[in-house]
Amino acid sequence: MLTSQTGSTRQCRESEAEEILTDVKKVAEQQDANLDAETIVGSSARAIVQYAEEHDIDHIVLGSHGRTGTSRVLLGSVAETVARRAPVPVTIVR
Repeated sequence: MLTSQTGSTRQCRESEAEEILTDVKKVAEQQDANLDAETIVGSSARAIVQYAEEHDIDHIVLGSHGRTGTSRVLLGSVAETVARRAPVPVTIVR
């Protein structure tokens, strides 16, 4: 039963991500901007850095929750990890 719930949760998350990306692409088109987007399953920071390395990305822009102190230490920071490990410049937006 746990496997089916996990699979169902994953499918739900992937569906939500596709919907969000579809909406963002529409906004980009309205602004005459070109947007390529891809959904990747895995560790967020690791997947972002690996994607940048494998796809000739020249700049990464990430949002940040702006956590500080204990919450950042306990939860980690995807943006910070990407900034430290990325082979290209990283802009973090709060």
